Amino acid sequence: MEKKQVAKTKSSKTHSANDDVAMKHHLINKYRGVVAARYDFKEIKKTVKIPKGITSSMINSLRNYFLTNLYPESAQREKLDAAFSELENYMVHPSKIWNLLGNITSAVFRFGFQFPAAVKAGIVSMEAYTSAKHFENTLTHAALDKGFTIPLTDEQFYACLVAIPKADLEKFISELEQLFASFTNTELLEKTISIMNDVVAKMKSKSDIYGPSEVEAIELGIDIMQKGLELFINYDDETKQAILDFVTNNEKAFLDSLYE
Repeated sequence: MEKKQVAKTKSSKTHSANDDVAMKHHLINKYRGVVAARYDFKEIKKTVKIPKGITSSMINSLRNYFLTNLYPESAQREKLDAAFSELENYMVHPSKIWNLLGNITSAVFRFGFQFPAAVKAGIVSMEAYTSAKHFENTLTHAALDKGFTIPLTDEQFYACLVAIPKADLEKFISELEQLFASFTNTELLEKTISIMNDVVAKMKSKSDIYGPSEVEAIELGIDIMQKGLELFINYDDETKQAILDFVTNNEKAFLDSLYE
C-alpha cells in the first residue's frame, strides 16, 4: 500500500514538472512573437526613432539573432540549456580554460595581452544567456502563480510580464546591452572565438578526458559569439554604436510601455 502511494506521489511530481516545462515553452513561444514584432521595421518606426544609417536589413539581422540565439524554439532551447550547463564550468572558472591552453604566460604569448579581456568577453556572453534563462523561469513562475493554463491569451501573457519586478527586467536589459557592447568590439570578439576554438582543438585531442557533450557545449558557445560577430564585423565604429544604441532604446521603450 505504501509503495503504491509513493509511486503515485512520484507520478504526480513528474506530471507537475512536465506541466511546468510545457508552460515555459509556451511562454517562450509567446515571447518570441513579441520579439519578432518588436524588431519589425514597419512597427518599430511607430514607437522608436530609428538612428540614421540603421536599415531594415540590419533590423532583420538583429531579429534573427534574438530568435535564433537568445530565444530559440523549444527544441533548440533544450539543447542550448544542456550545453550551457556544461559551458558554465569553463566560463565561470577561466582557470579551466587555462588548463587546456597551458599556463597563463604561454596563453598571453600566443593570444596577446588581450587574453584576460577576451575570456571576460566570453563570460559576458554566458551571463547574458543565463539572464535570459532567469527571465524565462520568472515568467513561468508568474503564470503558474496566477493559475493560468495553456494557451494563454495575450492579456494573460502581458499580465505575467508585468508581474516581474521592473528592477529585474531593467537588469536583464542592462546585461543584454553589455552583450551587444561586447559584440561591437569585433577585434576582441575574434580573439575570444580564436581562444575558444583552441580550447575545442585541445579537448578533441584528449577525448579520453573530455566527452562529446563538453566539446559540443563549447562549440555552441562559439556559435553564439560567431553570430554576434557577424552582426557587427562589416560596420565602422559609428555604425556599431548606432546599432547598440538602437537595441538599448528599443528594449527600454518596450519596458516602459509595459508599466505605463
